[in-house]
Amino acid sequence: MARYTTIRLSLKDKKRLEKLAKLLGGRSLTDTLRYILDIAERELEKYDVNIDTVLSSLKYGRDIGETNAEDLDKYLYGESQ
Repeated sequence: MARYTTIRLSLKDKKRLEKLAKLLGGRSLTDTLRYILDIAERELEKYDVNIDTVLSSLKYGRDIGETNAEDLDKYLYGESQ
């Protein structure tokens, strides 16, 4: 027999879970949560990235003001002459 536990969710998150259950065809909240966890695990396995490395790289970021996507190389690598 499976073992169970109780988890606490905010009311907002419970409503979101209920909405997803409805979108998934009226599944139970337990089945919906299980389905969402499966999706999250698959998505995380797609990217073999150390999240600490990603977060630590943010300390080098800076605000460069309003930008133009056509000048992306200039923003990333500086002016090329």
